[in-house]
Amino acid sequence: MSSGFAGKTAFVTGGTGGIGWSTALALHDAGARVAICGRAGDGLERARARISDNGLAGMLALEADVSSQTDIARAGEILQERFGHLDILVNNAGIDSFQRLDAFSPERFGKVMDVNVTSVFLVISQVLPLLRAARSASIVTIGSIHGHITTAGRSDYVASKSALVGATRALALDLAPDRIRINLVSPGAIETPMLLRGWAVKAPDADPETLKAKAGALHPCGRIGTPEDVASAVMFLVGDEAGFITGTEILVDGGMSCRLAMTALWDE
Repeated sequence: MSSGFAGKTAFVTGGTGGIGWSTALALHDAGARVAICGRAGDGLERARARISDNGLAGMLALEADVSSQTDIARAGEILQERFGHLDILVNNAGIDSFQRLDAFSPERFGKVMDVNVTSVFLVISQVLPLLRAARSASIVTIGSIHGHITTAGRSDYVASKSALVGATRALALDLAPDRIRINLVSPGAIETPMLLRGWAVKAPDADPETLKAKAGALHPCGRIGTPEDVASAVMFLVGDEAGFITGTEILVDGGMSCRLAMTALWDE
């Protein structure tokens, strides 16, 4: 791991669990001062307890809904007071959705876009002065393999994650004059609470461990991913070694997007 994180500052949205927590912990362990945020509730309180119980000095948990301009403005003020600048921003906050067209809800669609897309622009614009103050900053947004390949009944979620692919490219050009890089990490099947909730929707009577084994067997790498797998990709992109990389995407999917589904006809 790069030794260039000592003294750096980072903000991870949706950092109270799963990929966000693993990323925040990796940044903290590499020497960065880290602030995470999450909505009020049990997840935020558990994260605060982990920070306290494990003596994670230099890590701060803020209450903030990333779709609320008021909340993000308040978080920005705290980051200004505590850090004064921001070297790293990880836009991890997001929600899942399963919505078929015959039950389409404009309100639900708007919520998915607000949390998964609008929040990225809201957070970046709010902390932009802090990123500029770092003189060389890096942003990573967490997308999804569903921005490229997907399943039926998820068009709203897919629309939100597909939007991030184009947004990353365009924002790379907008941010380059300020020496701010931005890239996208798109996970596949990662063992997180969100994945398990999705499986419960799709197969409510199935055993999660059985589903995990079956899903792993479908991947060329032979397993589903872990939050740490995604955190490692983020750590590379925000590190000095990736200083010439911006506007691009890394798929962390165990090779799943490389496999043609038709091969199941003769691979079984």
